[in-house]
Amino acid sequence: MVQQLLAVFAPMLLGAQLILTLILIKGDICPGQRGRIHKILPAIAILWLAVASLKIQAMMVVFAIAYFYSQVQTKKTRDQGPMWVMYLANGLALAYVGIVVAEQQSIAAGLNVLVQVLLLGALFAHLLLTIARTRLQAFHRILPVSGVVAAMLMSLAILLEASGLGDEALVSATQPLLIGLALLLSAIVIWCWHMLMSKEIQKVQLSIALVVMLAATTFNQGLFVL
Repeated sequence: MVQQLLAVFAPMLLGAQLILTLILIKGDICPGQRGRIHKILPAIAILWLAVASLKIQAMMVVFAIAYFYSQVQTKKTRDQGPMWVMYLANGLALAYVGIVVAEQQSIAAGLNVLVQVLLLGALFAHLLLTIARTRLQAFHRILPVSGVVAAMLMSLAILLEASGLGDEALVSATQPLLIGLALLLSAIVIWCWHMLMSKEIQKVQLSIALVVMLAATTFNQGLFVL
């Protein structure tokens, strides 16, 4: 179970890195917001360090993010820092996830990993941006909507994989599959709760959504290794 959980970290971190990099380059953010975004980068590096317990190659991403963090300010700053290092970190993360996709046993399993980049990456980035107190209000709608689309794609990947299983394997996978889909739906509802109720986004809400989403993808991950 722990290995299945760590396996979904890499796509999640890649997606979050890409979103944060886009914001650092193109986002209309003040110096204070930029510094707070820089301050949350160690969380990504630490999670990549956990991923390195599966494949040592992940340490290259850790070193790249750590170096970038060491070169930027975490207080008010207009300096983007050495963005080439962030590009390098993103490229290394992309290569790592690409290897993971290539190692999958089926097309559906590979699609599932790619969808995780969007689904988990958007949710984790949303949480990090909320913790950083960014004022990019559009992302409070864009990221959850992208999550809904990604959840639909993940459901299709799961159904595609399930359709290729034998009767015995399908019976053994039915209960985890139903639990995973139920958790997936619950996570999406929690994630979108502020839009459904027209309320302000909360860190606790996104934290719960992320925990439930990780549980959902971990349960679903078991289907692709049968």
